[in-house]
Amino acid sequence: MKQAYQTILLVDHVAEVVDCIIETCNSASLPPVKISTAFSAHYAAELLKENDFSVLVVGLGEKLDLEQVSLLAELHAPKPIIVILPPSAEDQVISTLRAGASDVFFQESVHQEQSDFVKSLDKSLAQADLIEKNFHYRDELEKSLDELKADQEAALQIQQNMLPDKEVSCGGVTARFLVIPSLYLSGDFVDVVSIDKNRTLFYLADVSGHGASSALVTVLLKNMTNRLLRNFRRSSSFDILNPVDTLHRINSELLDTGLGKHLSIFLGLFDASESKLTYAVGGHHPMPILRCGNKAEFLNGRGMPVGLFPEPMFEQKEITLESEFEIALFSDGVLEMLPQETMNEMEQRLIEAVIETKGAGPQVIKDSLLPGIIDEAPDDIAIMTISRQ
Repeated sequence: MKQAYQTILLVDHVAEVVDCIIETCNSASLPPVKISTAFSAHYAAELLKENDFSVLVVGLGEKLDLEQVSLLAELHAPKPIIVILPPSAEDQVISTLRAGASDVFFQESVHQEQSDFVKSLDKSLAQADLIEKNFHYRDELEKSLDELKADQEAALQIQQNMLPDKEVSCGGVTARFLVIPSLYLSGDFVDVVSIDKNRTLFYLADVSGHGASSALVTVLLKNMTNRLLRNFRRSSSFDILNPVDTLHRINSELLDTGLGKHLSIFLGLFDASESKLTYAVGGHHPMPILRCGNKAEFLNGRGMPVGLFPEPMFEQKEITLESEFEIALFSDGVLEMLPQETMNEMEQRLIEAVIETKGAGPQVIKDSLLPGIIDEAPDDIAIMTISRQ
């Protein structure tokens, strides 16, 4: 808590001068001040290292030279320092200001022209008060930033724990993913849900915006898929077996939150017993790429974004897959980082990268598309592969 008074440190070996300044301060209509004294530069330096004074008033004389004034001014910076010069020291005014003094007075003027000295001291106290407030605001800001960082680190840990393992094998397929946030937390999210020994649900979602608010929606997504899986296992709901029904459930819950957030998503259900993929699209682009051998193409499908409209239109597709295949999913943050100029060129580059990497996984695909470390990205980046080889 900020103290109710300011502090002045008087540094002077002449007791009469110190007494005069104290008397002047006490009689003047200055803000509440507490005055401390030091009769040597060495003691003053020790006090400045251990205490925070508002204004420093230094008397220059035989025992205190400009070099010591400069040292005290450095220790006291950026707050003001007033220097009292001895009589007949007019030639030292410029050098005293260069040594760091904010204002300069002569000993006799402190006695004879008290109003000018009081005005200077009052101005210096006001300047020091502004500096002290800025220090206080900075400390409060740093404290708030530390708290925010701690909150972000906790949120990141939660989000990381919600993600599946980097490599998951279930239902006859292997899922791998890579997520690179543009900020501390990511609005891109992936999940792989083993429904039973043959059926696996997977999705890649891209929540609108960035940061903590978008990351909150990923919690909703994870909670939704967990709840749908519990409902299926106790036979109270079979929505998880129908990608379109799942998207409608997510859409309804996202609207109910009132967060003003929406998302794009590709959601697929793979049935190993029939080698069949059933999927639905919620405004997602680019579409996933299906690779079989050295051939690759984008899957077909369309649908509205999730969380924008009370009655959105989603399209459900079914395809039969070969014994060996790879499905590569991308968030649109990948497109924003590609050097190609047109959408056709960027999509063609995605296909080439999937063919070139031959099932090596998301990290290798990313290195093929975007070599090197990504320090700053305009959007979150997510790559996910589902393969059977």
